[in-house]
Amino acid sequence: MTIVYNCDDSYAVHTAVSITSVFENNRREPEIRVFILGNRISGASKEKLAEIAGRYAEDGIRRIEVIELEEFEAALKLLFGQELDAGRFTVTALARIFAPQHLPDDVERYIYLDCDTVVRKSLHGLFETDLDGNICGMAAEPTIYPEVRAYLELTGDMPYFNTGMMLVDRMAWEEAGITAACVDYYRSKKGRLPFSDQDIVNFVLKGKVMPLWQGWDLFANYHYRSFESLVMQAPWYGIIADKEGYERARKDPAMVHYSGDERPWFNGNFNPWRQEYEKYLAMTPWAGTPKIRGKEFHLFLYHLMNLVTSVFPRARVWISGRYYQNYKKRFESA
Repeated sequence: MTIVYNCDDSYAVHTAVSITSVFENNRREPEIRVFILGNRISGASKEKLAEIAGRYAEDGIRRIEVIELEEFEAALKLLFGQELDAGRFTVTALARIFAPQHLPDDVERYIYLDCDTVVRKSLHGLFETDLDGNICGMAAEPTIYPEVRAYLELTGDMPYFNTGMMLVDRMAWEEAGITAACVDYYRSKKGRLPFSDQDIVNFVLKGKVMPLWQGWDLFANYHYRSFESLVMQAPWYGIIADKEGYERARKDPAMVHYSGDERPWFNGNFNPWRQEYEKYLAMTPWAGTPKIRGKEFHLFLYHLMNLVTSVFPRARVWISGRYYQNYKKRFESA
């Protein structure tokens, strides 16, 4: 089993939490190789990451390798031939597009995970999923803004996917020239994409993605969203998902994705899955890392919005729409 992450030094601790959760819940796997596409990860962080693999040596082969992308930002600017702009994301996020070019030749498929995730169950079933001729598999993101779908020319019932978890057929990706197509699309948009590489992947891979169970990539704040409310917001979601599967994902996900503002490493967060993060943090060399302070009031208001969402989902859609319009203005004027 091959797992791929990308991160810089500031997110090394969260990557460690995610890797630990993978190792803890996949003890029966004879071999797990983890590759981290690293952008300026410090020597101290690399040592701590390597230590994690040693702790699980008795379970089988456990390897963690940092593939250092030296001067990654400069290289991307040279490649794209323009001033690089990753929006509100770090340029490190773009590394996942280039992952197939950096992995060993014997890797035929891999699971890509964002570093702000916690795995709660075995990934064996996911890793062995038949992609039925598709290049990759991902879980949908029904809460994406309609304006983003329109920008990417996703019409009718065409789904939008979250790239926080990707099951990738590496050979099919390379044969189809997906990385080159991503670069071309990025250039055509002059780097101005609302959600960076995720938008690139959704545009380039239209019709080439297998929709996967939501429980393989559950946003923590979907705890407050019913299936009906998501279909109300995104009618296309009702075509590729069903209520039973969604409710099973919401109650007992295989992986939790800490997207949004309510992240478990901030002091005062009310994240419904915060104890999962804290559990695995305590198992890493970063155990005891204090929570980040300064956002307590903001997180309190965010939690109130989540509570309102569970009763009045249309209110969340309206609030999110206003947020996106403000974000769009800042994005376009930057």
